[in-house]
Amino acid sequence: MSFEHDIQVRFQDVDAGGVLFYGRVYDYIHVAYEEFWAAEGVERGVFFAGSEYLIPVAHSEADYRTPIRHGERVRVRIDVTKVGRASFTMRHRVTGSDGSPLVDALTVHAFVRKEGMKPMAIPEHLRAILLRHLLPEAVPHHAA
Repeated sequence: MSFEHDIQVRFQDVDAGGVLFYGRVYDYIHVAYEEFWAAEGVERGVFFAGSEYLIPVAHSEADYRTPIRHGERVRVRIDVTKVGRASFTMRHRVTGSDGSPLVDALTVHAFVRKEGMKPMAIPEHLRAILLRHLLPEAVPHHAA
């Protein structure tokens, strides 16, 4: 089951040419990521900083398909593509208001203990959320 979140491209997000600065797409992805967990009833303050764990990004990659311009509305779709013992993978598809592909990105998140930064198992209540959103079929890391 996918999760979707819409974002308006603001002036502060674009470069002098009026095109989205490439790094800002990760801000958009993170906004959608926060909304994903909030929509599942997970308290943001606890999830992101108030528990015994942290969830750093261990890997990320992005393919930019079409320039994103100031004033556009974009949709970020999140699909969980893999759930391991201590990490999970999400695919993020950024599309235009007409559904056209703009950016395909992938992030791998690792659960680590705040004390010592050692890997830990994904807490069961969070694993259950991730598994509810897991795509039923295998998804290649690079969608063409």
